[in-house]
Amino acid sequence: MKNDTLFVWLQLAVGLYSKLPKLLFERLGDIESIYGCDDYSFLGAKNEKYIRKLEQKETGDAYEIVKRCQSLGVVPLFYTDERYPKLLKEIENPPPVLYTIGQIRDLNSMPCVGIVGTRNMTDYGKRVTEGFAFDLAKNGVCVVSGLAKGIDTAAHRGAVVAGGYTVAVLGNPIGDVYPKENVKAFQTLYERGLVMSELYPGAPRTRADFPHRNRIISGMSSAVLVTEAGEGSGSLITARHAATQGRRVFAVPGNVGGENVGTNMLIKKGTTAVTESSDLLSALSLEHPDWEKKNDVKSTERLRSYGNVSVSPPKKKKREETKIEAKPSPPRVQPSQTKVQPAEEASDPSSPAEIILAALMGDRPISADEICAKTGIDIAKIMSELTMLEIEGKIIAAAGGRYISAKFK
Repeated sequence: MKNDTLFVWLQLAVGLYSKLPKLLFERLGDIESIYGCDDYSFLGAKNEKYIRKLEQKETGDAYEIVKRCQSLGVVPLFYTDERYPKLLKEIENPPPVLYTIGQIRDLNSMPCVGIVGTRNMTDYGKRVTEGFAFDLAKNGVCVVSGLAKGIDTAAHRGAVVAGGYTVAVLGNPIGDVYPKENVKAFQTLYERGLVMSELYPGAPRTRADFPHRNRIISGMSSAVLVTEAGEGSGSLITARHAATQGRRVFAVPGNVGGENVGTNMLIKKGTTAVTESSDLLSALSLEHPDWEKKNDVKSTERLRSYGNVSVSPPKKKKREETKIEAKPSPPRVQPSQTKVQPAEEASDPSSPAEIILAALMGDRPISADEICAKTGIDIAKIMSELTMLEIEGKIIAAAGGRYISAKFK
């Protein structure tokens, strides 16, 4: 049996966002040994339902997904592939498979920087983001973002205009174009960069998919830059993922209030403030000495964050600076009609979110494992709901991986 089918089989057996693939590779070494294993009891009784799926060795669905990828021009990147980002392997739950469209370059030979921020960006946020992305890409840094509206798209645009390399990590199945207005950006990245997702073509979707993809953006990056973020911005979750993963986090200061509340809050809590791209490039050069020999970080143009001039290359037409204008061959993947599973309503007292909130109503922070013991809800579901509840401002992350209801803060 081909390895590609086995990797997809593993993903289907243990579910998305799981810690089990990393544990299995650390214990058994390779995908053939994982599939051939007769005793998975070392995974523990709490993973009994996944153990049963692993023991069944059912590969039919995985084979169909592999065929679907081949027909759509989707290239899977497996955990043991030498091109798989080494930094991503360090996080506690790296995806066993990344589904990709575009140019797969050696992401381990260049620094990667995640750039994140609000979907509702201001003109200031656009100028700052494009300027940083342009300078980073010009100096051989891979710009990583999520291809969402706003800051994400501006980050990819700056890298493309600079002629650099950029990676978009999707929170939806590979092949889906979301948001629909970003179709030109998708086509450009298919041709000049890389689009990736841990969700295979046609995968069912949940409301937790976008928050979970943020761990990949931060996990594969040496550093994360937050250029503009409001108080409830999902990019703050990316920043927290980065801090948990041991990545450096940087933030661009902005005006008081509005869409800069989140970035200014990060700075007040100790995140390093940067006001020009050379600040970030200098920090990267210390962590990547081989890369420093190839690049002169002092030669970068000063980012005019507070002026009216955007850092961008000479242009022939004004529109070329504000839009990704490219005409690559249309990709074989077309926007799919995959439907998102409806989110549980908070008003439903039997929903997992409400049960978890009830468990958090004590006067001390508790961990996900404690919530699991109290409620009997699957730990993976608990982690998904905790992420969403944090974004919604209903709970607050405390020290040591614990959480408390926002009512007690």
